[in-house]
Amino acid sequence: MPEPLAFQSITDNRFSQLRRHAVQFVEARPRQGFQFVERQRDVSFQIRCNGIPVLLLERRSRHLLLRASLDAKQRAPAVMRLRALLQWQLEPLDYLEQVLAGVPEPVLLDRVLQILAGDVPDGARCGVP
Repeated sequence: MPEPLAFQSITDNRFSQLRRHAVQFVEARPRQGFQFVERQRDVSFQIRCNGIPVLLLERRSRHLLLRASLDAKQRAPAVMRLRALLQWQLEPLDYLEQVLAGVPEPVLLDRVLQILAGDVPDGARCGVP
């Protein structure tokens, strides 16, 4: 799941607010293929499109990761608005802090996969009428 973005650590209360936004996002789109999956309470959750992760929020010891899959824009365009909403509420780490935190940059293979990701079959998309 490339395109990670690292942010400052947040409190349990703030994480719960972001979690609530994600749950509301899924609940507001019944029968559109979205699922909210909590991997570990107060640590990480995913939004999935027909079982495939398209957005992940994960708390680590010193920072927070918010990642969208390479094909999220094609597979589940609405999830990009959710990512923007979550991102807007977070304080990003600067580039050096991201490097020191070990946040990987997208590599060439990721970029090639992103080009190929435009070919998402219609039946695999979520939230698209």
